[in-house]
Amino acid sequence: LYNAEGSVVHNMASEMKSIFRADFDKAMRQINAEAEERRKKGDACSLCGCEKLLFEPPIYYCNGVNCSSSRIRRNSYYYTGNANYHWCHVCYADLKEDKPIVMADATFQKKDLIKKKNDDIHEESWVMCDKCDRWIHQICALFNTRQNKDQQSEYTCPRCCIAERKRVGKLEPSSTTPMAGDLERSKLSEYLEENVRHKVKKKFEQMAKEKSEAESIPFEEAMKSVGFGGAITIRQITSTNRKLEVRDRMKRRYAHKNYPSEFNYRCKMIIVFQNLDGVDAILFGIYFYEHGVDNPSPNTRTVYISYLDSVHYMRPRKMRTFVYHEILIAYLNYVRQRGFASAHIWACPPLKGDDYILFCKPEDQKTPREDRLRQWYTDMLVECQVRGIVGKLTNMYDLYFSNPEMDASMVPYFEGDYFISEVENIIKDLEGGGKKGSSSSSKSKKSNNNDKKKKKKGNGSRSGTRSSGIDEDALADSGIMMEGMDVRSLKEGGRDYVMKRTGEIIKPMKESFIVAYLNWEGATEDKKQIPLELQEKRSKYLLEHQNDPPSKVTITPMKSPSSETAPPKMSPKPNPGASNGKDGSSTGGPSKGKDFATLAKSTAAASAVPKKEEVAQKSSTSLQVNGTSNNVSTATSVDSSKKRGPDGSVKCTAVKSSSIKVIDDDEEEMECEFLNNRQAFLNLCQGNHYQFDQLRRAKHTSMMVLWHLHNRDAPKFVQQCASCSREILSGYRY
Repeated sequence: LYNAEGSVVHNMASEMKSIFRADFDKAMRQINAEAEERRKKGDACSLCGCEKLLFEPPIYYCNGVNCSSSRIRRNSYYYTGNANYHWCHVCYADLKEDKPIVMADATFQKKDLIKKKNDDIHEESWVMCDKCDRWIHQICALFNTRQNKDQQSEYTCPRCCIAERKRVGKLEPSSTTPMAGDLERSKLSEYLEENVRHKVKKKFEQMAKEKSEAESIPFEEAMKSVGFGGAITIRQITSTNRKLEVRDRMKRRYAHKNYPSEFNYRCKMIIVFQNLDGVDAILFGIYFYEHGVDNPSPNTRTVYISYLDSVHYMRPRKMRTFVYHEILIAYLNYVRQRGFASAHIWACPPLKGDDYILFCKPEDQKTPREDRLRQWYTDMLVECQVRGIVGKLTNMYDLYFSNPEMDASMVPYFEGDYFISEVENIIKDLEGGGKKGSSSSSKSKKSNNNDKKKKKKGNGSRSGTRSSGIDEDALADSGIMMEGMDVRSLKEGGRDYVMKRTGEIIKPMKESFIVAYLNWEGATEDKKQIPLELQEKRSKYLLEHQNDPPSKVTITPMKSPSSETAPPKMSPKPNPGASNGKDGSSTGGPSKGKDFATLAKSTAAASAVPKKEEVAQKSSTSLQVNGTSNNVSTATSVDSSKKRGPDGSVKCTAVKSSSIKVIDDDEEEMECEFLNNRQAFLNLCQGNHYQFDQLRRAKHTSMMVLWHLHNRDAPKFVQQCASCSREILSGYRY
């Protein structure tokens, strides 16, 4: 130590620390006393001590053709037909009086649209305790207005509830609210939860061991001091088949290569909960798009990690990255064993003020910059390489756009990806290239600009673009097309101009378009290559974890399509994103090298089915999942009546062995109207003021989302009284 005990600096620091603690304790006592005084006032909430609290102003997006879903500015006028569709005043003026406005689930007439001003301010609603007559914010009280039938439901505040329990001498928990653990289970969610809980347990044991050795305290005491805030619950909410239609210009330009008109994929959504003070709070959500073996090239055996979002309420907060990385690592290991060959990620943080999944983040939660987010993904994938899950790491530019032999039909086509929108814009500009010089004013302007450039250069050289050095305007005026710009040149094997132009655009940000090759059964040797230093780490990791227990979830590989449903043949040019063997398998020999041999043993152990003796010893939260969805395992189930103790901990009552169904999410559909896509969930949260900007609001939002998940048929939106803010659940409104 630089300043050992007994030194001058150590003594001064100790004295300053004791003074700070005394002042801090004094300030906290004063703050708590003031908060208690506020709670006693009739105008303040008896729980939080605050008075009038306002929600985040609602965000409206224009559904007009010209606005492209842009935000409607605050304090500006707009027109609306219902809660889901809005038009700014500019787009409203473009609407035809006699033409109906056809939307996805509604049809309007222009005369029926109502003019409004975007200046709404909504206040948090209150509820009164029926015993002490104190007023409490509904969010502080975790009050569910959807169960307040006819406004006659009796409510008891937490203070009166605790006092009543002490009076009768019954401190047993009494809440029977269904929680996250009561949601239906799937093979994927069971696998992720099992792996994450195992890794978290190991991590805390390691932290406790280090703390015990550093501070010379017993291991049990160290475990308590570094203990996790609450149990992690992972549930899969949706698993649906989707159809991605190829956009018109892309389909038309590459029709001669038998480019598919659509891609079918499986959309899966995962939500992560943590029990905080007896309440299961939503902390993390993620969407995956899986393109299986039956998908045509170039999407065959690919996985796209689409959107993910989180809030920083995890306890302890420093475990956020570790837990979220473990979720992604477990998922990639899961799809690798199912037979997926590559994973694609676009590291793109949201713009300031925007949300991907969870509405209204905390003010003190920073949005990561693009380089920071990219590094976050890279760290996760490097750990996957160490564990033998991922092989080679590359990016979209190096894999596809840097190769002059490739065209845009060989690039994977994913919903919501940067490529599919950018390539459509480039083709649009290309098709309209002949129109650039159609007007005389445009021609003269370009002619004058070219003359000025030539005079300025004075050396006879052509004015050119930064990339090609060719005057494209002059070529367009002359009618001569560059190689690969027209479809005829493309058919003859010319360089694809669309590919070239897209590569120029994404090259400065190429590291954000990550491609990870998975070490699946049919991976070729070149896809398995990793740096030498990681090979050494992999060998060490696999040696240390060779005795880890196998997963209790049986992973079923994808079935190869029959010859009748084989995808259409594509260009004979090689695709670096696909494998070379039949059905995507490798034609080479077995993997060689000590690390891959160890990896093969580890993979075999991980996919092995446990013996009957092991199944009999399973805990209530670990289930044997069979390969088919109709088979159901037998285990000690947890009673749906989960009860909270006086300290906020959740107590579960174990019942006799019963059958718990675990859904095969690859065979059965898992629908959820408001979570099938991220925009539907954002609409639900915005329309009902389900926010995550404060912990108390995050708890209330999670409670209401769980209520919706357990009551799928209940209405997602209800009208509120403009005077008293009560929700009108039945009867008439005016």
